[in-house]
Amino acid sequence: MKKGFTLIELLAVVVILALLAMIAVPSAIAISTSIKKNLYCEKVDMLLIDAERWGDEHTSRLSEDCYYEITVADLVEQGITKKENDTEGSYIMNPVTNEAMDNNVIGIYLKNKRATAFYVETNTDLKDACDTVAVSDRPTTKCN
Repeated sequence: MKKGFTLIELLAVVVILALLAMIAVPSAIAISTSIKKNLYCEKVDMLLIDAERWGDEHTSRLSEDCYYEITVADLVEQGITKKENDTEGSYIMNPVTNEAMDNNVIGIYLKNKRATAFYVETNTDLKDACDTVAVSDRPTTKCN
């Protein structure tokens, strides 16, 4: 009597493993994408909180009729936001695209005598990923 597996048994095992991989890999990719988007939204929320803190300290520059623009790099350089990287020009990284967020713009305006911030998102894929201040509540013109 011979010991070992037949070709049919080995093929059956390979087919079962392939089916399991076909089920598991897309699920793992979807979970990874979801985690990255959630991390991105948390970063945006933290940047907005930091921008509002900056705005509360600089209310003389703000208005209810228009918004003041500040970049993420400005917040880092002024010590408002903690940087993730020591490399110049890439203080804060976008976890979804792995690009620097430093040149991204945050709009700040006064609402009920408090600074309110919104993220000026240029990436259309992530534009609706996070809940931020409603567009109807924002001023439409930039302050000079």
